[in-house]
Amino acid sequence: MFKKMFMILFAAMVLAVFSTPISLFPEEDTDQKKKENESMFTEVVEVVGNVPVIKTIESVSIFKSEEMETLNFESLKSVLQLTPGLLTLSAGQFGQASSTYIRGSKNTQVLYIVDGVKLRDGANIGGISLAVLSPNLIDRVEVVRGPLSHIYGSDAMGGVVSMNTDSKEGANFMASFGSHGSYLGNFSGTANLKGFTLGLSVNTQRYSDNVDNDIFKNTGLSARVNFKNEKIKSGIRFFGNFTDSGIPFNDGVPSPTRHYKQDYYILALPFVFTLSDTAKMDVKLAYTNSRYEFKDPNDLWGAPYFRNKFDNYEAEATYSGRFFEKLDVWAGLDYSDQAILNENNYGRSLDNVKMNYFSSFVSTALNLNALQVAASIRYDKYKDVAANFSPHIGVSYLMANRFKLRASYSQSFLAPMVSQMVNPWGTPNFDLKPEKGKSFEIGGEFYSEKVVLSATYFTMRYRDMIDWVTVDWETYTGQYRNIANVDTYGMELSATFRPVYRLTVSGSYTYLHTEDRATGKPLIRKPKHTFSGFLTYAHKWFSVSASMVYVGRRPDLDYMAWPPYVEAPAFDTFDFSLVVPVTGGLSVFGKLTNAFDRSYQEFIGYPAPGRRFELGIKYRIK
Repeated sequence: MFKKMFMILFAAMVLAVFSTPISLFPEEDTDQKKKENESMFTEVVEVVGNVPVIKTIESVSIFKSEEMETLNFESLKSVLQLTPGLLTLSAGQFGQASSTYIRGSKNTQVLYIVDGVKLRDGANIGGISLAVLSPNLIDRVEVVRGPLSHIYGSDAMGGVVSMNTDSKEGANFMASFGSHGSYLGNFSGTANLKGFTLGLSVNTQRYSDNVDNDIFKNTGLSARVNFKNEKIKSGIRFFGNFTDSGIPFNDGVPSPTRHYKQDYYILALPFVFTLSDTAKMDVKLAYTNSRYEFKDPNDLWGAPYFRNKFDNYEAEATYSGRFFEKLDVWAGLDYSDQAILNENNYGRSLDNVKMNYFSSFVSTALNLNALQVAASIRYDKYKDVAANFSPHIGVSYLMANRFKLRASYSQSFLAPMVSQMVNPWGTPNFDLKPEKGKSFEIGGEFYSEKVVLSATYFTMRYRDMIDWVTVDWETYTGQYRNIANVDTYGMELSATFRPVYRLTVSGSYTYLHTEDRATGKPLIRKPKHTFSGFLTYAHKWFSVSASMVYVGRRPDLDYMAWPPYVEAPAFDTFDFSLVVPVTGGLSVFGKLTNAFDRSYQEFIGYPAPGRRFELGIKYRIK
C-alpha cells in the first residue's frame, strides 16, 4: 500500500514540475509571485539567532502561518509529523500522552519554546507533551533537528521546537463542528495602543472517536502585553494549556474509568535593552507551573490515583553583539530553581523536593559572506550532579548563491530527573548517571525560486542513555536505568517544489538506525523508515491541501503478550482540507482526517482515532 501512495505523490510532483504556468484563474502581480518564491530561502530563522535559512549551519524546518492555515492542521502533532527526522507517536485516541523523537532521541531530550520562553516540566517523566496543542494559537513553528545544547542548555540534547503565538494586528475568529460531537473554537486578536501592543488568543476544543470514555477537552490561552521605545522592549507573557480527558484504553483493554487532568502555564517578563547599534541585552524572568492528576478506581495494580506538581522559577540573561562587522558574539547565564511534588493513594513520594540548575555559555559566529563558521561552549551544573561542558563547532558554505554545504559537531549532556530516580510508579534508582551524547552531521541544500532540495547524514552516539526497564513482568514493575552505549545514524531527504504560482508540493523521507550496543537490538518505537508529504494550492478563490504520513515497522512492547517484545506494523494516514473564501474576511472550510479510515496503533495496545470529518467557518478583521 505504501508503494501505491508513494507513486501517487511522486506522480503529483512530476505533473507539477512539468505543468505549464497557465492557470484557469487570474493570477496576482509578478512582484508578489517573486516575493513568495524567494521566501523559500530568504526566510530568517529566529531560534538560531535570526540567521537567514540559506546560511544556517543547523538542520531547520519552518512552518509559517500561511502554510498552517492552508493545511488546516488539527494539532501541533500534525505539524511536526511533516518534518524530516522527527516523529510524534501517541498512546491511542486524540489527546493522549504523546512522545516526540528527533533522530532517535527521547521525548525528554526535545526542548519546547513558546515566544522565547523555555517550557519546563521536571515532574513529568515523559517530558513535555504538547502534541495536542492547537495550531490556532500558533503563528509560526521552527524545528531544529540535532543538538542545540550549546545555546539552549541540556534539555535541547535532541533538538528544539520553537513556537510563536499569533501576533498579527487585527482579529481572527474560527469555529468548527465534526464527527462524534467534536467541536473547536478559537479567537485571537492584536491591537496597538500608544506604544503598547496587546494580544490575546483563546482556543477551546472537544474531540471524541465514539469510544467509551473517549472525551478529550482542551483549552489554550495566550496573552501578551508589549512596550517598545528606542532603548527598551519589555512586556508580559502568559501561556496556558488546560486538558481534561478520559483514557479509553490501557494496554489494549478498555478502561471506562481511567481519566487525567493537566494544567500547564507560564508567566514571563521579557526585557530587551539596546546598548548600541550593534549590541543588546536580553533578560527573561519566568515562572512555570505544571499539575497532572490521574484517576482510575478500577486500576488492576492498586494505584488508582496519583498527582504531580512542578514549580520552576527561572532567570536568563543574554548579551549579543557584533564586532568588526563580521563577528557575532553571544554570552549568557541561566538559573533555574525547581520544586517537585508527587503523591498517590499510598501518600507522598516526593514532598516538594528542591533542585536547581545553573548554566552559562559563549557562542561566536564569523560571517565571511559565503562562508559561515560558528563555535560555542556551554557549562551546565545541576544540584548533586558533576558539572559538564558541551562544545559545538560548525561551518556552512554557500556556492553560487544556490548550493549550501554544512557540517557540525556537538557534545551534549542531560542530568537525570529527580522523578526518574525516585520513580513513584516503580522501583527507585538513585545511581542514575547523566546522559551524554556526541553528534556529527553533514548536509547540503539547493535553493531556487521554484525548488528546495535537502540531504543530511547524521550520527549520534549516546552514553548512559536513561530508559525504562521492566524488572518484574508479573506486575509490570519498572525502573529507570542507564543504557551504557546507544548508536544512532541515518539520512534525511526532503524536497519542496513550487512549479506554478500558489502550488506547493513537498515530501521528506528519513532512514534511521538505532542500536543498543550491549544487546544489538534497536530502540523501542524507532522505525527505520518514515515518509511524509503534502500538496497545497492556495488561490484567492479557494485553498486545497492534502497531506500524508507513513511510519514503518518498529519494535514495541505488548504487555498482553509473552514475550512482550513485538514488531508494530507499519501504518499510513491521509488528511484533506478545503478552504473557500465567501466574502471579505469570511471563509468556510472542510477537513477530513484519516480519510481512508485506517485501523492502526502508534503505541501497541492503544487504537488510534478513525476517520473524522469537520466543517467550520473563519472570519478575520484586519
